[in-house]
Amino acid sequence: MSREVARAERDALVEDLTSSDEELRHLALARIASWPREAAEGHWLSALGDESWRVRKAAAEQLGLRGDSESVREGLIAALADGENPGRRNAAFEALVACGPLVTSRLVAALEDPDVDVRKLVVDVLAGLGDPAARVPLCDALGDADPNVRGAACEALAVCGGAAEAERMLVVARDDAEELLVRLSALRALAAIGFPVGVAALGSALESKPLRPAVLELLGASMDDQATPVLLKALADPSPSARDAAARGLMGRMARVDGGAATALEREIRSVFRSEEALVERLGERLESAPLSLRLALVPLLGFADDPRAARHLLAVGRDEALAELAEAALVSLGEAAAVELEARWPSLGFDQRMRACGVLARIRGPRAERLLVDALASEDFALRCRAARAIGEGGFAECLPTLVERLERAARCDEPDEQEEVAAIVDGLVALAGHAATRASGFEVRLVAALSSRLGGAPRSVRWAIARVLARVGSDRDDDLLGLLLKDEAEEVRRAAVDALGRLSFDRARDALRLALVDESVRVRIGAAELLGASGRREAREPLVGLVDDGDPRVAAAAIRALARTLRDGVVDLSALEAVLKRVLDGDALPALAAAELLAAVGGPRAARWAGRLLDRDEPQVLRVAVGCIGCHGDDDDVRRLHALIVHPDWAVREAVVQAFVARDDPAALPVLRRQLECESDAFVRESIRSAITRFEG
Repeated sequence: MSREVARAERDALVEDLTSSDEELRHLALARIASWPREAAEGHWLSALGDESWRVRKAAAEQLGLRGDSESVREGLIAALADGENPGRRNAAFEALVACGPLVTSRLVAALEDPDVDVRKLVVDVLAGLGDPAARVPLCDALGDADPNVRGAACEALAVCGGAAEAERMLVVARDDAEELLVRLSALRALAAIGFPVGVAALGSALESKPLRPAVLELLGASMDDQATPVLLKALADPSPSARDAAARGLMGRMARVDGGAATALEREIRSVFRSEEALVERLGERLESAPLSLRLALVPLLGFADDPRAARHLLAVGRDEALAELAEAALVSLGEAAAVELEARWPSLGFDQRMRACGVLARIRGPRAERLLVDALASEDFALRCRAARAIGEGGFAECLPTLVERLERAARCDEPDEQEEVAAIVDGLVALAGHAATRASGFEVRLVAALSSRLGGAPRSVRWAIARVLARVGSDRDDDLLGLLLKDEAEEVRRAAVDALGRLSFDRARDALRLALVDESVRVRIGAAELLGASGRREAREPLVGLVDDGDPRVAAAAIRALARTLRDGVVDLSALEAVLKRVLDGDALPALAAAELLAAVGGPRAARWAGRLLDRDEPQVLRVAVGCIGCHGDDDDVRRLHALIVHPDWAVREAVVQAFVARDDPAALPVLRRQLECESDAFVRESIRSAITRFEG
């Protein structure tokens, strides 16, 4: 009965394969994939000629997976010869490419087919495969009787060819007796490979108008010094296609040289722009409609024009995200010419253009750039003000210091979120200004601090806070008096920012000033002081940190312990010196206890594991996880045995930590415990960890 049912299903599928319903045919092709190969292949090959593109595509996908079958290979090659059904040919083409190198040898044999259309399609498939094994046969195809096959062979060798094949194509490109189409294909293939060809080696191709654009683009990869004057001359050619190719070629050469050679080439390009006044507009107009590949060459080329008109075109193309960064670099290359155009067009520029222009002006520098940035700093748009503030710092415009400080004070007086973001931007700008090469040796930091301190008298809280933030980025030992004043400020956020600024001082200066912060009424200030002491990594920081462990606020105590851990990373640590601290915190509040557990895990060693054992009776899962990890890595067998009871802890993360501790110890004695827990473990993640641990111990 079952055999009869199977036969009936098979017959129904065969009927569906010839149904007038496209969807039935499409579904049937997928279902016959379960048939024996020899039974299904014929149906797939037949479906290559189906009137529905969906059916043809499905058949091609199935056949593309079966390139190891001789009958599939032969059927696909035969389909290429179907001159009546282009859909079948195209589907066979796709399937052959999907088969990969498995079909290369059969395709090579088909290069001898008497049908020129088959030979052309075979070459195209070999191009799609890109198999280096086809190089020699494709070179032989350069001598095919049909020019279309010869041209296609060049295109295929552009994909899979090497130096030897390039030499053969150069012969084709130089051959005056060869068809122009084939010579053009050879030149384009050489350019795609990046094969270096000298001017003299190109023969008459350089003088042929149809071939000249391809020759010029090819010369971009040439190492021949004579290629440069040829490309420079072609840049002013009346033919748009020649100019396009020259642009690509020149930028190709620019990418291949550096140092003095790059400078010399840039100088020669600028000279062409000066001598050909109409060139900027020609290239600029072409930039508006050119494909992306050409625009990628035209944009940097216009950067060498030394002409404000080039800036206008670059500003317009900068709206394209794919070209924005390249356009900005080209504007910077224009230098003062770009600044002139930006100044003239500034009122009409859109918001995005002004934002990008700020970055350009920072790199161009000069009085005109400074004026525009100061103008942007007074904009009604806070985002533009922020960008201008940062750009002033990036450009090292030292004379803008009073303007920036004034703007800082004005923004700090406002409590709006936008204004606070502007404060951050101005602080960034002032810091960048202080670190710029143009200001570093001029005592600028002294001027900056003097300008800030002059604003302190009677300043509102927000201004004092902003000043402290700047000092946190540029302060030094000479500013300790000013910081001492800020550490006594009535506002908590000012004192907290002043503590951050102490990190700029030498440790001895900072330690003296920190005495105020360590006893500050604000928890945030005391935590900041602890973090600063820890960041120093100095042994001398341990004593004040140990004292801070007894702070009445557990958050401060935890910060002090974590900071203390950072000072213990400079060598072997004797935990006996910290016994008094550990005794006080291990049985106390959760936050200090967790910090102490982290300290013990960081210090490590048997003594740390024993101290961590005192935490196993606590309830907090976070504390237990850290303590268990410490014992797993550093404890002895007795310490690890204490973990057995925690395998049933209510928190899954604690149970997981116990399993990992057993694994870290490589402790087979834990096997019975793990097996028992596996029977009742409810968490899938922990259950998988237990299985993995059991497998490891049993293996």
